[in-house]
Amino acid sequence: MTYFLLLLVIGGTTLVWTRDVLSKKGNIEASVKRYRRKGRILFEIQASGLVRATQQQTWAVLTDYSRLSEFVPGLQSSKLLSRCGDEVIIEQQGSIDFLFRQQAIHLVVRVTEHPFSRLDVALVEGDMKHYASRWKLAPAVPEGGTRIDYHGSMELNFFVPLVLGRILVQADVQKMLAAVVAEVERRS
Repeated sequence: MTYFLLLLVIGGTTLVWTRDVLSKKGNIEASVKRYRRKGRILFEIQASGLVRATQQQTWAVLTDYSRLSEFVPGLQSSKLLSRCGDEVIIEQQGSIDFLFRQQAIHLVVRVTEHPFSRLDVALVEGDMKHYASRWKLAPAVPEGGTRIDYHGSMELNFFVPLVLGRILVQADVQKMLAAVVAEVERRS
């Protein structure tokens, strides 16, 4: 899967929640819920982690768009296509492995930067029906360092068995956040 995931869009509809997948590895926690909305199946993702670095150091890694594929698992390429003020357009190629199959994913996303505190991501085009996310950075108190909070939602544009889908998304986001934390700490 790629670097960014989706921001949940809730309109006046009834949500049917399924069992939550919650996992903790080291200082990374991840939770994935699957729900139905108007016949669509969406995944809501929440993850957080602590990094021993400043918000500025963490920001520098998250916004190093052209180098993300060097350390984010499953991301084969990430190209900065354009920048206009605090908005950037990024094209990403990645893949997700499930069962005996690999699914390629191509996305073009718009990232709105709020320096050192937040990145808002929205799908422009690509291989997902819905894709958005928000990365938040804040001082980690009392631990020191920076707390990274990630919230996203997505609707896949390809078949994944429902039970397996939650597990795959949860494992993928956990690996992604762990890779970001490791890279921030390596650079700090």
